[in-house]
This record gives sequence, C-alpha cells and structure tokens, in this order.
Amino acid sequence: MAAFGDLKSFDPSHWKFGVRLSERTSLVFLGAVVGILAALGNAAFRSCMELFHYLFFVEYASFLGVYEGGWRRGLIFLLPVTGAVVVGLVVWRFSDVIKGYGMPRLLLAVARKGGYIKARAIPLNITIPTLVIGSGGSAGREGPIAALGGALGSLVGQLLRTPPQRMRVLVASGAGAAIAAAFDAPIAGMMFALEIVLLGNFDIEHFPPVVIAAGTATVLTEAFYGREVTFRLPPFQLRNLWVEIPSYVVLGLVVSVLAVLFIRLFHGVSEYFEEKVRMHLFSKVMLGALLVGAMGIFLPQIMGNGYPYVEQVLQGKLPWLLVTILIFSKMVATSFTIGSGSPGGLFSPALYIGCMTGASFGGIVHLLLPRFSAHPGAYASVGMGAFLGAACHAPLTGIFLLFEMTRNYQIMLPAIFATMTGSMVAERILPYSLDTYGLARKGIFLHHGREREVLETLKVRDALSREFDTVWEGTSLRGLRVYFGRFSRHTDLFVVDDDGRLVGVIPFSILREALFREDLDDLLVARDLAITDVEPLREDDSLLEAMKRFGHRGVDHLPVVANEESRLLTGMVTRRGVIEAYNREQVKRSVGEG
Repeated sequence: MAAFGDLKSFDPSHWKFGVRLSERTSLVFLGAVVGILAALGNAAFRSCMELFHYLFFVEYASFLGVYEGGWRRGLIFLLPVTGAVVVGLVVWRFSDVIKGYGMPRLLLAVARKGGYIKARAIPLNITIPTLVIGSGGSAGREGPIAALGGALGSLVGQLLRTPPQRMRVLVASGAGAAIAAAFDAPIAGMMFALEIVLLGNFDIEHFPPVVIAAGTATVLTEAFYGREVTFRLPPFQLRNLWVEIPSYVVLGLVVSVLAVLFIRLFHGVSEYFEEKVRMHLFSKVMLGALLVGAMGIFLPQIMGNGYPYVEQVLQGKLPWLLVTILIFSKMVATSFTIGSGSPGGLFSPALYIGCMTGASFGGIVHLLLPRFSAHPGAYASVGMGAFLGAACHAPLTGIFLLFEMTRNYQIMLPAIFATMTGSMVAERILPYSLDTYGLARKGIFLHHGREREVLETLKVRDALSREFDTVWEGTSLRGLRVYFGRFSRHTDLFVVDDDGRLVGVIPFSILREALFREDLDDLLVARDLAITDVEPLREDDSLLEAMKRFGHRGVDHLPVVANEESRLLTGMVTRRGVIEAYNREQVKRSVGEG
C-alpha cells in the first residue's frame, strides 16, 4: 500500500481499507471530484468577472464621466484599453497557455497530448479573461470557463498519475461540468463534453464520468446561487406549424451562411494579426482593445459578453435596424479582441450573434405574416441555439442548451429544424468549425475524430509497397491470362506504356469477366480493359485521401507515382496496407502516451 502523499504510486481504484473499485467506478468518482472543482472554478470566475465589471463600468466609467454624455462619452474607449495594459503584459509572458482563443489548445491537449494541460492555466483562466470581459473587450466567458474546467480535470489526472486515455475523459468532464455550471444546464454541459471536446466520440465508457461531473457541478452551483436562468426568455408557443416550421428551416439556412462568415472572419483577422501586423504581442493586444473601444463609442452594445443586450432583444426592446447592425458589428469586435491576442471565448458571441440574427429574421417574418408567426423574440431564442450549433458543428449542444435555458418543450421542434439545418449546411459549406478551423489551417485535423486525424497525419509513404504487378498496354487478353495465372501476385494490374508511365488500372472485377472470353483473346489488349482516368497518388498524399479514392474507384490497389506529370510508377498502396499503417500508428501513440 502506498504511503499517503506518494502520488507516483497512488491508484485511485484502490482504497485504504483494501477495497478495490472497478476502473469505471473509480472514474465516476473522479468525475464527481472534477465536477466539484469545476463548480468552484466557475464561482471564482464569476466573482472575478463581476468585480472587474464593477471596477471598470461603474467606478472607472464614473470617474471618466462616460455616463454624463457629450464629449465624455467618447472616453469609453479607455475602458478596454486600460484593461489591455495588464492583459497584454500577461499574454506576452504566458502566451503558450493564455493567448487568444483557448478552445483549440484544449482540443489539441485532448487529442494529441493525452489530456496534459499546464497547471498555471488555472489561475490565468480565472483572472485574465475576466479582466478582458470586465473591461469591455468583446469576448465570451464560456470558452475560458471550459478551458478552466478542462485544466482542473487535467490537474486531477496528473496528481493521480492516471493514464492518458482516462485523463482525456477527465479533461472533457471538467470542461463539460464548467459549461453546465455556467448555464445551470447539465445536459448541455454533457453534450458539450462529448460533442465538442471529445470530437463527437460518444463511447459508452465516456458517459458515466461526464454525466456525473456535469450533474455534480450543477447541483453545487445551484447550492451557491439558487436555480438561475441565464436569459429570461419570452413565452414560446407555435402559432401555425405550416408557416412557422418552414420559417425556422429558412432561419437555419440564414444562420449557416452567417456562421461560416463568422468563422472565416474571425480566423482571417487572427491570421492577419499573427502574420501581417509587425508589432510586439503587447502592442497587438493594445491595438485590438483600441479598435473595439472605438467601436464602443457608437455601439456600446458590442462591449463585454453582451448578455444584457441579448435579454433586451429577447424581450423585443431594441429596434430592428440596430439589431441587424449588431450582427456584423459583434463579429468584427470579437475578431478584433480575441484575434489580436486577448484571451476569451466565442461561445457567448455565438449566442449573441444568433440572437440578433433570429430577431432580425423574425422581425421580417412577423412583418410579412403577423397573424401566423410568433413574436421576433421567439426567433431570437431559436437563433441562439441554431447559430451555436452551426458555428461549432455541435447541433445537440445547441438544441439541449436552448431547451434547458427555456425549460419549454414547445421550443424543441423549431430548435431541431433550425439547428440541424444550420449545422448540416454550415458543415457542407465549410467542414471545419470555430474550434477546428485554425488548427486545420496549420495542418492539424481534429474535427472528425481521432480516426480521421490519424489518417490525415499519415502519408502514402507510410503504407507504400514496392512490389506491384505491371503489364504493357499492348498485351493481348491471351497474354494477360498467362501472366495472371503464372506471375501475378495481386488481383489488380497496373497498365504501363513503353516508357513505364502509368496508363491505367485493370481491376480484378473486370479482369475476371474478360479471362473467360477466349473468343476475344486476339481482339482485346490491356489498354482496352484498363480504367484510364484513374488518379494516381503521390507519396506525400495523406492516407485519408487514399481511402477516399479506394471507395470511389472500387479497387483494392492504387498506383503511386513520382509526380503527376511523369506518371512513372514508384509503388502502390493497398487497403490492407493502409489499415496496417493505421494500426501501427495507434499502437505507437498508445505506447508513447502511456
């Protein structure tokens, strides 16, 4: 039995009294521990954000005389700029754990680093994003809260020396528990962990710790603050199914286009600051704050997380034109804040933009069909979940979050149609989400799960075989019969010309039928039987591309050429070879992580 405090040999599945728990039971217990820590982290985050908001928007703004109007109103830009002084210094010093949008780092830690997250991410994720939001930066709280919960889950795993497979689940449990605590929404928190953090891996083994963590965090948060509602939504009811359901489908289409626009805009601005702006990181953060502050002089609604204005829109208290302007203004402001390097989340901006989009769309529908459509606030409610689902490629998270915020079953049907439409169309337009687009631009593909990510990483050269069968394009069918019967080692034959350049492939399905036609022995040659429009692979192509071409062509062997111009054969790739290369990589990663 390990001595107390001997963390290197501590096994959480053993207990002091000699009782051994199953691995699943011990993981559930750890899930509850992570849920408690996530709830405490959420409370600390919330307190810091309220403190900074009071200091900047009450004390500092009063000192500047911002609320007196006139020329002093223009001094509102000093709020985010002043906050950026501290933020910029910290981001410059700890850019590896706190710079910009943190969700990609969390996903990368889960997918590539066995769930390992540096412990210093915990205090930094509590204080710096809250300073950004509290001082007026256009950013969200949920991303940093999720990163905080994930870091707490990773810390528990590191202290107990859990293997990487289990630590990944603890990180996801912590992130989901933090979201559950932030919204008082345990189901949405659970779906966030499974759908976003674990990249859609709904393995049954992941459910118990994730569910327990989300439930524990919600219960403890309600004990602190009581049962709270993030937004007081208007009463929701469907007035006419035949009119409104198609309207919500159209809303989903609108949302999908705007979600793709936001993804491209945000990452475009981020890349511009990263690659084109030749300034010190501290100066970039200051510039981003200055730009948002300048926008805030005319549109103070885009500052902070914007939740008070979301509630006003839900109640129908903002004019249609302003609501429409805020859709695009919030996109730009958020891109400036986080894209310049200030830490923050995109979850809240997604809800904000979705709310404004739904309200703007609902205003048009209500104007055209006042007797058959709901109040614009109802469309604003659905728009929040739909935009979140489309931007994050997480429709279930959007649907369940909306349901738990409204506690209204009637909203489920419109939410399903709008959110699923928005998510499917957005993913069709752009296969990468807010969380994975930036990683994909760097050659890191996580969106479709671990299997696809492994195949994207491996190259054709990793499964290349130098043993392949070639026949000259002028070989008769009689000669093919002799060659296939005596010399062929594979079922598919590669056809080449006099110079050894690839002409095409004869799949076994075609060759088998031709071999029994002796009457065609002197009429057909290899070129006649070959599929000549086959696209050969190169050694630096990914194995994912190879698998796509296997499925498209229905062959078991694909030719590999030195380059597409010369078409000189250098080898081949087989389905079996791809699977073996994949299995080798999985074993290597498991051994390396263990």
